[in-house]
Amino acid sequence: MSANEELGSWHSSNYVAEWVGQDVLADMLTLPRQLSAALVADAGVEVRRVIDLGSGPGTYLDVFLSAFPGAAGLWVDSSEPMKAQGQERLAGFESRVDYVVGDVEKLEGLALGEADVILTSRVVHHFSPESVRKLYGGALNLLRPGGFFFNLDHYGSPEGWEPRYRRIRTQFTGTPKRTSAPHRHDVPFRPIPDHMHWLLDAGFATADQPWRTFFTALLAAQKETN
Repeated sequence: MSANEELGSWHSSNYVAEWVGQDVLADMLTLPRQLSAALVADAGVEVRRVIDLGSGPGTYLDVFLSAFPGAAGLWVDSSEPMKAQGQERLAGFESRVDYVVGDVEKLEGLALGEADVILTSRVVHHFSPESVRKLYGGALNLLRPGGFFFNLDHYGSPEGWEPRYRRIRTQFTGTPKRTSAPHRHDVPFRPIPDHMHWLLDAGFATADQPWRTFFTALLAAQKETN
């Protein structure tokens, strides 16, 4: 990204609406979101509360509230325009959803309460390794015993592979009708083995990669049951 390239802002209502409307990965990410809910259901975890970190338009939280009708949800994001998008999408769940506007990179400063499932999607790749490790540890502390953490995000690929994936990805996702301004990416994507190590080092009992397409993958981790 050149120094003179104009960047989009998550605090701009116009930019956020444009980004949501042109999210070419939306259909591709349907499967890993559904896989997440299916894994939790298979584990027999009682899902009373779901926290979605960097929830954006609320798509991931929507999947879980639909799959677990007895669960309450907490939408968390630093963007007020995204809150409006989330409130529109999640309106059908009414009193089951609460909203917190806050910086998930500073998770320790947010009073979010306990959860049985914590989600995040396409957020963590913006963070430094130190911030990622802090977020994983913070998520573990918020989870009840046996709870699940899911990170659906972009990850580093071996040298030469990411450009290949970017060249062919539009054959499967389509292209935006308009080219919107990019948003800031200051940190290179870190490889999946790094994230797996950080999850286990944070204290999760087990972790795996249930899904991957190109350089986007779903990582799942579970807290010890006792």
